[in-house]
Amino acid sequence: MSGSGTQIAADDKADSLAALATSKSIHQKILIRLFWGWLLLCVVIGGAVFWLEVNRFQQFVHELALKESALLSSQFSSDLQERDNFTEQSLTDLAQQLVDQHFLIVELYDLNKQLRIEAIRSGEEATERWIDRYRHQFPRQGEFFREFHFTDGRLLLVMLVPLTGGGNIPVGYFEGIYQVDQRTMDSIKYELLRTLFFVTISITFTTILMYPVILVLNRGLIRLSDDLLKGNLELMNVLGCAIAERDADTNSHNYRVTCYALRLGEAIALPHAAMRNLIMGAFLHDVGKIGIRDPILLKPGKLTPQEYEIMKTHISLGVDILNQSSWISGARDVVKSHHEKYDGSGYLQGLKGEAIPLNARIFAIADVFDALTSRRPYKTPWPVEQAIHFLVQKSSQHFDPGLVDIFVVIAPAIYDELHSMPEKQMVSMLQQRIARHFVTIVT
Repeated sequence: MSGSGTQIAADDKADSLAALATSKSIHQKILIRLFWGWLLLCVVIGGAVFWLEVNRFQQFVHELALKESALLSSQFSSDLQERDNFTEQSLTDLAQQLVDQHFLIVELYDLNKQLRIEAIRSGEEATERWIDRYRHQFPRQGEFFREFHFTDGRLLLVMLVPLTGGGNIPVGYFEGIYQVDQRTMDSIKYELLRTLFFVTISITFTTILMYPVILVLNRGLIRLSDDLLKGNLELMNVLGCAIAERDADTNSHNYRVTCYALRLGEAIALPHAAMRNLIMGAFLHDVGKIGIRDPILLKPGKLTPQEYEIMKTHISLGVDILNQSSWISGARDVVKSHHEKYDGSGYLQGLKGEAIPLNARIFAIADVFDALTSRRPYKTPWPVEQAIHFLVQKSSQHFDPGLVDIFVVIAPAIYDELHSMPEKQMVSMLQQRIARHFVTIVT
């Protein structure tokens, strides 16, 4: 009775640890999603604030350009090309006055878009030559053109507006190059930083407040996810162990080979989706043997060629079984191809090299290593060193050499860990390790 109570307590502890691992994984996902949402909102709102500030400044300069161009427009009533000497001198003086007050450069163009009058602030000749490399589009009547340029640590705004004379008749174009002064730049930066600070604080507090709300809303979802994970693992385990019982194998083989495959998959940074399929394939790799008759499946001696051909049909039978469920169909690569060999001498399709699905190449190494190092009714376990030597020897023939090179480094430590661990503890450890790959709850 005492032993039974101890076992129940151990089972409860293992289930609690697995549930805790699943819950922690979901909490991490919630926090990660909240962080990215917080960062996205900060970037979007910050960008919007910056855009509004820049547009506010552009509007200011545009209004300034319209005001100054109106002064110029009052000096003539016809196309700039038809001006007289007096008008030209008046316009030149006004342009120079605008340069002295607001603009670095003022240029007047006629309706044919030819430069007629130009005023340049002293020392800004290089700026004029630099801006001339960026030719603008002349706007249509009622519109305007503007663009920013950054040169020599200065922010320049180029404004181009149409000029109209008496009766609102088009007479040419006014171009002003305005330098954003340091005071204005500091003002824009201050407003931007101030707004971003308050926005960031607001979003941060909102995110902090949302976290417990989301946790409450997802509490039932977390429990459901944990139940589904355990249920799906139990389903895979039941199917795998049913074959193990028929094949005179042990349940521990399924757990060990899954752990070997999982650890090799993690060592090569296999994506989560592929990892889930690898884990399912490891559990269900021989599921098709459920359709093989006992006289062949349990035959103690060597199979005849005819019997061997029948035995090979467990591959297609396994694929047919997987096709009955969309959830476990991801195991197909392992079930269908784990008897393929790297040199093309395997079955059923005789695939060669990287034509063999990666998950099948990973599992083949894990499966053979565990078979060699495990005790069976018909054999004693091989020492780890001998099993590793065999894998290396068969590299490029039976196994993917690149995967073998990685596996032989991690295999001894995994072997020591698994073979000193009771089966129930192994199951708990495996559930915790694979939870991160199977939990896909989003917030």
